[in-house]
Amino acid sequence: MFPHYPNHPIHRHMETKTSEALRLLREMLQREHMDAIVIPSCDPHGSEYVSEYWKAREHFSGFTGSAGTLVVLAEKAALWTDSRYYLQAESELHGSGIELMKTGLAGTPDLVHWLKSEVRSGGIVNLPGSLFSISDCQAATAVLKEQKIDFRDGLIDDCWPGRPAKPESKAFAYGEEYSGKSATEKINTLREQMSRMGIDTLLLSHLDEIGWLCNIRGNEIRHTPVISGYIIVEKSRVRLHLTPSSHKGNAALETHLENQGIELRDYDDFGADIAGLEKRRILLDKDRDNYAIFKTVAEKNRVFFGRSPVAMAKAIRNTTEIRNVRKAMEKDGRALVRFWKWMEAALDHGEPLSELSVAEKLREFREKESGFREESFESIVGYGAHGAIVHYRSTEASNAEIKKGNLLLIDSGGQYAEGTTDITRTFALGDVGEEARHDYTLVLKGLIALSSAYFPAGSSGSQIDLLAKQYLWKEGKSYGHGTGHGVGHFLCVHEGPQNISPKGSYGFRAGMVTSNEPGYYLEGRYGIRHENLTLTRLVTEESEDKEFAPEHPIASSNVPFLRFETLTLCPFDVNGIEFALLTEAECDWLNRYHRMVMRRLGPLLEEREAEWLRHKTLPINRKGICDEQ
Repeated sequence: MFPHYPNHPIHRHMETKTSEALRLLREMLQREHMDAIVIPSCDPHGSEYVSEYWKAREHFSGFTGSAGTLVVLAEKAALWTDSRYYLQAESELHGSGIELMKTGLAGTPDLVHWLKSEVRSGGIVNLPGSLFSISDCQAATAVLKEQKIDFRDGLIDDCWPGRPAKPESKAFAYGEEYSGKSATEKINTLREQMSRMGIDTLLLSHLDEIGWLCNIRGNEIRHTPVISGYIIVEKSRVRLHLTPSSHKGNAALETHLENQGIELRDYDDFGADIAGLEKRRILLDKDRDNYAIFKTVAEKNRVFFGRSPVAMAKAIRNTTEIRNVRKAMEKDGRALVRFWKWMEAALDHGEPLSELSVAEKLREFREKESGFREESFESIVGYGAHGAIVHYRSTEASNAEIKKGNLLLIDSGGQYAEGTTDITRTFALGDVGEEARHDYTLVLKGLIALSSAYFPAGSSGSQIDLLAKQYLWKEGKSYGHGTGHGVGHFLCVHEGPQNISPKGSYGFRAGMVTSNEPGYYLEGRYGIRHENLTLTRLVTEESEDKEFAPEHPIASSNVPFLRFETLTLCPFDVNGIEFALLTEAECDWLNRYHRMVMRRLGPLLEEREAEWLRHKTLPINRKGICDEQ
């Protein structure tokens, strides 16, 4: 995140802070006669975004990205992270003595085998089972046991003075006017699924699944309206374990849960409650549930591994949720149009703009919308070279001036009562040059290809991922992040089980909301990403995007085919397009999309705003912007 200025005061401050944290950590290892400690990014619920209390990896490494795993030994330390964070991690780890391991690159050792080569035979590794999945712990154990390496848990508190307190916040009921179904209805359906699976007990630890099943939300994690908890679902009993601060004296919540037949228990009672389970047929997700839960129940019960049926049910939007998410998109689109109009005027008048001031202004426009709760993640505003850092976060030290002559990438989103949004637009500020326009257009062609696709129901994300990458690949270019991720309903901005990537194995079904976001990043120059959220629909189904009513013969096929209905409502900046690179069909898609944006947002805007939007959505052809009709 910080620019490559090794002598910058903020770098020196971070190096000093990280050095002291590592010193205390290594003292603990020596005191406890341990050889290494492994520190991931998550909490016991496998959350991507966590409260300050669980940011141990950030505290001990100085790396602030949302994904990464730190390993510390007496004389060495290394951090594994993926391609989204290579540039950021290189900068933030500078001077720390922590080696960066770039996951996904040829020659990068995997964490477990690296650990095996560095730890002595008979050594001890601190591997917290509550913070790692069952599959990860079992795989690590299988490899490290080969040289008789033993494991231990915990002990972070001993070397983290001033560790932030665990979060305290009130949970609240999420009304059926937004959710579309009562918790009772969801639980009854879940029990039917469990019965068909031959399961009598389901343990849930993922906060989005808990919030969805019980129709509750919270605000203890920034940007993510979830509440910490666990659930035990049995044939005739549901036990919900929440932190005392979330439910004590919270009469409205208690009434809601009681009416849904949900028994309220304290968070810290979960361990004892699952330890008391015997002779049960329990379902756990091997890749998502933590090892500590498995270890507690495995001895007295029969454990089955599989995808949680709640994760699958949650991904399929009901009609109420679909209606609401469209409302959220209209509110978000109006805020984005007003923001863009403001930014364009500010640049034309020579007003000073920076990455931080632009991010703050965008938030202000969203805050004016009814039902807005907070941003769905910290806005990524990257000008020029900063746009090439995939998950860049501007700081006072890196805050770049925004001016004409380069690309500006803004990835942002909102949490509204009606739903969660996530959008990226890349703005061409003035004359950005032929190369930038060329790359901008290649990425746009990929988005259009995926937006236009028809595919059989059940197709996986890996099967359709190449549609978005094909035009970049033809020129030897690509991007390292996924093309699309699932999005929650007033929940997490990143949710599964579906995704569009080479690893996307889950079959798409009608009702899923997924991002479509190809990109391209030229280090030191600029970054490009175009992103819309989409709703998976049957091609034969009528929908709100009337401009895209299927006319293809496949609509009458006996085989169920799917398509993506675009939900996001905001124009693309046509000033970045190399028009001759587009086909007539691609021009037609963009014109239809812009007509939909104008039709949906125009009536929601003031007259001058609507006129501005009309100019931004003028039709194009392969020669450029068409004359006004």
